[in-house]
Amino acid sequence: MQLIIHRGTRQIGGSCVELRSGDTRILLDIGMPLSLGDDDAPGNGDSIDELLRRGVLPAIDGAYRGQEPGIQAVILSHAHQDHMGLACYVHESIPVYATRGTWALHESLAIFLPQFVSIQNQRAMRVGKPVRIGPFSITAHLVDHSAPDAVALEVQADGHRLLYSGDIRSHGRKAWLWDKLVERLGGKVDTLVMEGTTIGRPEGSVKTEDELEGEFAELMRSQRHLAAVFCSSHNLDRIVTIYRAALRTQKMMVIDLYTALVLMRLAGISRRIPQFDSDNMRIAPWGYHQDRLQSAGMMDFLEHTASRWTTWREMSAAPSNVVLLARSNRHTPAWLEKSCGADIRHVTFVWSMWDGYWKDDKHIRPLCERYGVQPVHLHTSGHCTWSDIQRFVAGLRPGRIVPIHTEHAEHFAQHLSGVTLLQDGEALDL
Repeated sequence: MQLIIHRGTRQIGGSCVELRSGDTRILLDIGMPLSLGDDDAPGNGDSIDELLRRGVLPAIDGAYRGQEPGIQAVILSHAHQDHMGLACYVHESIPVYATRGTWALHESLAIFLPQFVSIQNQRAMRVGKPVRIGPFSITAHLVDHSAPDAVALEVQADGHRLLYSGDIRSHGRKAWLWDKLVERLGGKVDTLVMEGTTIGRPEGSVKTEDELEGEFAELMRSQRHLAAVFCSSHNLDRIVTIYRAALRTQKMMVIDLYTALVLMRLAGISRRIPQFDSDNMRIAPWGYHQDRLQSAGMMDFLEHTASRWTTWREMSAAPSNVVLLARSNRHTPAWLEKSCGADIRHVTFVWSMWDGYWKDDKHIRPLCERYGVQPVHLHTSGHCTWSDIQRFVAGLRPGRIVPIHTEHAEHFAQHLSGVTLLQDGEALDL
């Protein structure tokens, strides 16, 4: 087996791993680089050659539309754009595998983004059931991550066993999956391709989602007006955390139609996922979302959810009892100013995403600064700490470690044995 990391040996995001055995080639993830600015991001009119020239697409022969297909399959670890955001450019004859939760998120997003390009040749991958592609056997193992149905990928070929961690942590609502994976594969992994996202950041103590739930509940008990919480609808653990805190404090949690659709489509992976008609849950039916759903022919969904819709007039009767799941876009500040008036200074703004996004935010951060409002940051990472990585390696006992999804690959080599540092595009015989 041969390993080539096309992107990710020295950067976070845009991960893409190629494995070769004889004439068979597969890709594990093909993500959008996080480093792309607005001017660099791909558009619908960009050709494959142009995207390759600009370095948006990694140079992989036989992977893309318009090329002679040379890749036998693409396997996606989870539904974050830095891991699957370029899969829409894969040649339509190449099968793309992912778990049903990943496909549910992908297809939900397709409805709400007018320029979204759906991935062709989608194939469902069952957790724990090997997919066989030529000499390769690929098994998906559920992991704890902020994206639902995220998996690590175990690949066997030529008598060699490789584990690609994808994105993984041990402090979310599925933390038990960490120990289960170590127990299953301990002492059996020849090569571990391991993410190191948080290396280089101050480690300190890491909050669990349970601890975060308690902090949200405490905040909700003390809110004087509306609480506007900014987090991703794809962060299922966080949605559950906020909802559980709302139940504990008897608050009304208001989501949008996009979040309602995501939760409904994820219901199949767990019966414990809250739904739009759960206790204390209501929907703010923003006009844009209604328009997109109508355009997608989803009138049945609109009619199905209509009994749970709410308006600002209803919310304003007791705004301190409302927790609104909000988005940072150009419409939200104007809506908040119009709806809350002078009381906007009493709104509780909660940023429940990575601090790096707050530093670059162009909508809510200026709004808070304009009104002298200090936002509350309640968040925990979707990635493992360095201590977790050391514990993972100690449990798995891999023969070789190859860092990925990190800006500090050398840290692995300085503190762990059996580390091989690669450059993007460099081939390694395993």
